[in-house]
Amino acid sequence: MRIAEIDLESLSSLQIARLVMGERYYRGETADVIFVFGGQSPERVRHAAKLFHAGKAPLLLLSGGTKFGQRHPPEAVAMREQALELGVPPEVILIETDSNHTVENVLCSLVVLHRKVGLHRIRRLIAVTVPWHMRRSLLALRTYLPRWIEPIPCPVSLPGFDPQRWWEHPEASWRVPREARKVVDYVREGFVADEEVHL
Repeated sequence: MRIAEIDLESLSSLQIARLVMGERYYRGETADVIFVFGGQSPERVRHAAKLFHAGKAPLLLLSGGTKFGQRHPPEAVAMREQALELGVPPEVILIETDSNHTVENVLCSLVVLHRKVGLHRIRRLIAVTVPWHMRRSLLALRTYLPRWIEPIPCPVSLPGFDPQRWWEHPEASWRVPREARKVVDYVREGFVADEEVHL
């Protein structure tokens, strides 16, 4: 089934989980950069720092702006401070501060990556975000990244969160249904390319 064809009302709770979180999980792959999508959960940067210290990639790219002027400083600036506190060396941290949403996270980060590294030198990218944001993040990456760059999903582990029982988690209980709607709307409105999903 393609995402644009999905009737959200007909999906079970587990199918909704697969829609927003995807079917593939991180298997320990190495990459050229760890890409962290902006957001207010500090677990994203903690997770990325662990990956860096484990030698999974030599660079961190922290992406997040002011969300249409609502957040000061930009998300990526605050994320950088957290990464430094977690022992990530400043010279391996790249930040992108112009984006306002998920698609712009990718688009604006392409310029940063190209100027600092060269897109032609990147083959794999580890994508870090919270579990319920993973499908939409991957759709944005697959739509806008150059075809030779493979995005590897690496969702954050959240305390008390079980993807199979997401409705019991206080934040996921409202974020997952909202994210399911965003995934379908993003595809139908043409912000990201449609793809086949197995629910």
